Amino acid sequence: MEQHDSVSRLVSQMTLSEKASLLSGADKWRTKAIPRVGLGIVTLSDGPHGLRKEVIDPEKGLYTVRSTCFPTACATACSFDRDLLHRIGVALAEECCAADVDVLLGPGLNCKRSPLCGRNFEYFSEDPVVSGELAAAFIEGVQSKGVGTSMKHFALNNQEYRRLTIDAVADERAMFELYLSSFERVLKKVQPWTVMCSYNRVKGVNASDNRWLLTDVLRTKFGFNGLVMSDWGAVHDRVAGVSAGLDLEMPFVGLYHDQQIEKAVASGALREEVVDRCAARVVALVERAKARKHESFDPAAHHKLAREAAAHSAVLLKNEGSLLPLSADSRVAVLGAFAKSPRYQGAGSSKVQPLLIDSPFEELVKLGIDAAFAEGYREETDATDEMLLQEACDLALGKDAVLIYAGLPDRYESEGFDRESLAMPQNQITLIERVAAVNPNVVVVLQCGSVVELPWADQVKSILLMYLGGEAGGGASADLITGKINPSGKLTESWPMLLSDTPSYRLFPGYTRTVEYRESIFVGYRYYDTAKKPVRFPFGHGLSYASFSYNNLRLNQTHLNAGETVHITLDVKNAGTVAGAEIVQLYVSHRSDVMFTPVQELKGFEKVYLNPGETKAVSFSLERRDLCYYDVAVADWRVEGGTYEIRLSASCQDTRLRAAIDAKPDEDIHVPDFRDAAPCYYDLSSGIDVPDSAFAAVLGREIPARERQKGEKHTLNVTLSEVKHTLLGRILAFVGRKVAESALSTNEVDHNVIDHVLYTTPLRLMSSESDISPRQIEGIVHLFNHEPLKGIKALFQK
Repeated sequence: MEQHDSVSRLVSQMTLSEKASLLSGADKWRTKAIPRVGLGIVTLSDGPHGLRKEVIDPEKGLYTVRSTCFPTACATACSFDRDLLHRIGVALAEECCAADVDVLLGPGLNCKRSPLCGRNFEYFSEDPVVSGELAAAFIEGVQSKGVGTSMKHFALNNQEYRRLTIDAVADERAMFELYLSSFERVLKKVQPWTVMCSYNRVKGVNASDNRWLLTDVLRTKFGFNGLVMSDWGAVHDRVAGVSAGLDLEMPFVGLYHDQQIEKAVASGALREEVVDRCAARVVALVERAKARKHESFDPAAHHKLAREAAAHSAVLLKNEGSLLPLSADSRVAVLGAFAKSPRYQGAGSSKVQPLLIDSPFEELVKLGIDAAFAEGYREETDATDEMLLQEACDLALGKDAVLIYAGLPDRYESEGFDRESLAMPQNQITLIERVAAVNPNVVVVLQCGSVVELPWADQVKSILLMYLGGEAGGGASADLITGKINPSGKLTESWPMLLSDTPSYRLFPGYTRTVEYRESIFVGYRYYDTAKKPVRFPFGHGLSYASFSYNNLRLNQTHLNAGETVHITLDVKNAGTVAGAEIVQLYVSHRSDVMFTPVQELKGFEKVYLNPGETKAVSFSLERRDLCYYDVAVADWRVEGGTYEIRLSASCQDTRLRAAIDAKPDEDIHVPDFRDAAPCYYDLSSGIDVPDSAFAAVLGREIPARERQKGEKHTLNVTLSEVKHTLLGRILAFVGRKVAESALSTNEVDHNVIDHVLYTTPLRLMSSESDISPRQIEGIVHLFNHEPLKGIKALFQK
């Protein structure tokens, strides 16, 4: 109450101009100060697996502060370890305090709809329970040190292709059960200081202008009470954004948007009390950040934590004949460029400058392994080098084991573009196949940010997935290979056999204007399990050097009605000879006779550490909400009722114990029935093949136009691909390339990104990276619409 009074008092002292100015940043990373009323600033910085603070030094110029590079979310999610994510959050907050950063921009909670998404390395899972639980733990860790977070990207930002303008066309049931659910789960546990809206459109409206998304859902339905900021350059219509609940525009793009807010209030188009609410949230953030203290951190301790995190997040996918762990006297050939120069983080806005990088090969040698190295392939090309191949095969011949470090180079996956296939570089595939032909004891250590196809999987004995293991991933892999640490990670995304097996295969990345989520709720294991589609490795899969048994399942009751909770307990025993950890997964299965449903859904997980022979009880609580589907007709959650099977599993395809409970249906139940209008959702044996009529029925509205319609006027979302045939379009393409090349110096993007994003970036973003004002961009749009007088007039206004 005291802070609320202080905020209200400060806002009441401000002029309209000052309040409007607060709703945009001062520059790229800071909010505006208003010294007249004693209001300071907040400093923001990219995350989320490391601090990426940009500094301008008179002598050095623009550079990025060095910080600990922890494993990315695709890796840490596989730990299924809430405490580990909390500790990483605390460590990152300590580094923020040392660098005087108030808000860390992360974590990312977007659902892994397709393994092709170039930014999947920043996201946790294809399942909202995993994403929500681990993100909440991370947020609690960061904010426990007085540093804020920014939960992102809200919402339906599930691809990089045309992410700045694409309309994500999804039915509301899929939205709430999958794409929004992880955000809601976080907000039930912790209030992040801020939420960052996405670039894309939802229901045809830019997320930054979308009142349904930012106010009706995020605030009213989910209960968020903090500040909503834009992704960098995401603002489409500033006045509409203020009305929708977008408090802060980032970065600063000039005074034009601030002036638009003032003019809208003066004309009556925008109520001043709406501006007051947004300004109050900015002030509250500034006041909250005052409690942060400047303090130092221990780099060695953070590196040690990064190593622990990478080790406990790694997934042992295959271990035929128990080849791993290697014995201490093993003679080993270590192959692959990644063995000395590891791929340890993703590319784009999250790319940090690490304090230290472990070499996997050197760390193996430090642990006493008799190892020799051969490069095997060149990272910068896909072409096979016969000399390097022969050298690798010669080295592998006769060794006790061969370790091949392989995966995806930076040029294959990054923020800004999506992959076009799941293939690894051909020179790496050839290396694995040729070496396996001369030595059967091959271990492949994978370093990648997402799923890859594994045509060679049956030719090797062991596969250890590190994902992107951070700066200490090399040491972690050595710890796992030598048995110093027992692998305990499990997959938080399904690994299909082929790209063509994925549910969004025919739908991703969409069209010029839209991407259609025709698969609805059938994403990841929800699809593969229901369609009985074989996968390479299922969701939740992961091996250990130990073995675990599940026994003695007990429930406190076998019914779950309003106000009740079912408490579930089982005993888990380490039946192996080494200490280890098991991740127990709770699934619920309910097949409706009326609505389409997945075979099962994850409802909880617990990680338990056990010594050899030790048994521990593992407990879960099941609430009635866990049995619900989202009823679009009433815009709320409902229980259909009937019998629900409880499954305690080691993966989604390895159920160990089962029990059944009953639940009464809700009184005002409305079960969605699409058996006549969309029968394709009830039989997935032929994959996802949804005709227009079926999709429109489930969508509940007409399917939006995929392309720009003839005669339709251009808007601020116009891209160079739509106007590249004009002289002005060609000029802007030239300017855009220069701007993008300049941005490379900030480490925000890699060189390959330019060619992928240049022609899909809306003109409105030019004001974020150049001296062109938003008003002048409006003028350019007028020119493209053959309105020369309006265009020329606007071009001469800042």
